[in-house]
Amino acid sequence: MTNPGVSGNHSHNWELFAILVAAIALRVVFVVTTLDRLPPDTDNYLAIGQNLSTGQGYSIEPGVPTAFRPPGYPVFIALVRTALGSDWSVIALQCLMGAAVALIAALLARSIAGDLFSLAAAVFVAIDPYQIAVCGMFMTEAFFTLLVISTVALFLRSLRAAKPLRYAVAGLAAGAAAMTRPEFLVFIPGALLIMVFAAQPKRRVLCAAVFLVFCAVLPGGWAYRNHNALGSWIVTTTHGGYTHRLAYNAVFYDEVATGNQEAWEGESLREWQGRLKCEAEGISETKADAFNYKMASGFVAGDLERAMHVALVEGGGLWRPYPLKAGTWQQIALGGFFTILATLAAVGVCVGRRRGPFAALSLYLFGATTVVHMYYWSQLRMRIPFHPLLAVLAACGLAAFFGRRLHEAEPVRTLDTKQAYSPAT
Repeated sequence: MTNPGVSGNHSHNWELFAILVAAIALRVVFVVTTLDRLPPDTDNYLAIGQNLSTGQGYSIEPGVPTAFRPPGYPVFIALVRTALGSDWSVIALQCLMGAAVALIAALLARSIAGDLFSLAAAVFVAIDPYQIAVCGMFMTEAFFTLLVISTVALFLRSLRAAKPLRYAVAGLAAGAAAMTRPEFLVFIPGALLIMVFAAQPKRRVLCAAVFLVFCAVLPGGWAYRNHNALGSWIVTTTHGGYTHRLAYNAVFYDEVATGNQEAWEGESLREWQGRLKCEAEGISETKADAFNYKMASGFVAGDLERAMHVALVEGGGLWRPYPLKAGTWQQIALGGFFTILATLAAVGVCVGRRRGPFAALSLYLFGATTVVHMYYWSQLRMRIPFHPLLAVLAACGLAAFFGRRLHEAEPVRTLDTKQAYSPAT
């Protein structure tokens, strides 16, 4: 006789399909009902993508080469516009990406928490209001979210066998993610460290070398392009100096870090940006980037205690439970969702750490990304691409809470052995 809650041979495929459909539906409804309030192309990703698709090069102003934004998302926009002929096709594909992310999250959770509780990971992704919101933006978040969880899944799959081809594919995915948001370069040393402890010993060095080489393919091509177009071997962007200085300057420190403002905006920010624009007149994009780094470094060197305070403000802002601009009830709802997700994920870390390297890799990514954003400017939306990893860990947390109560007994296979576990144990 089957115990209550035991799935037996039932793999919950229909339930998962329904969740994926719901994920798409929620995103489509959000986009359709907020068309008149969708944010403009403030970061020029759409402009660059349009110029690429019309043969005017990687530029914000047609014919003027730039490296101010990383190429991943604009190239995606250009490909979609070329194939489908519409900017709105980008938004439509971003809605579909929500279902793809939910599916990959469920597959990752299935290997750690079991088939039944893997549905929880898909549900968390499907209903995540933060992930739903970014589908309606011409910003990197929706695309980068898919790249992050795809890279993690491909890398973990490569650990199961000493097959260089798998590591090559994982390396290309990591490079694509880093070319969409350069902060993801921190994934590479973490992945190598995981390989030391979790990869198959056979051909480990060869696989690590293949992984590194293919990680470098896309960044290397981008750097070569920048050398030809701008005269500098720029691996990331010429935007880094601005985002570093955006956090480390006296105005931000006085008005936000230690002042009464919760966010830096309005006239004060526009005046500061205007001064930077004047400073950059007559100099190249690369020199302006270097100058901004120099000014931010001067702010840090002038008062380390003040700089440490800014770093803590930036790191805390990345993990704030709710957006500051939201209304009271929105803050309660959004903050409640994230608090539940993060709490279950914390429990899931304790469970998942014994069932493969996913928990360790996720914790590393959370920590390394936080350090990056303590150095650069940070906003809450910059952590959204890592929510699906929290969702997988949260599914493990639910398994820990309810697995025994539901007599869940389906086996869970580790990534590198054939030993079976049960969430009830």
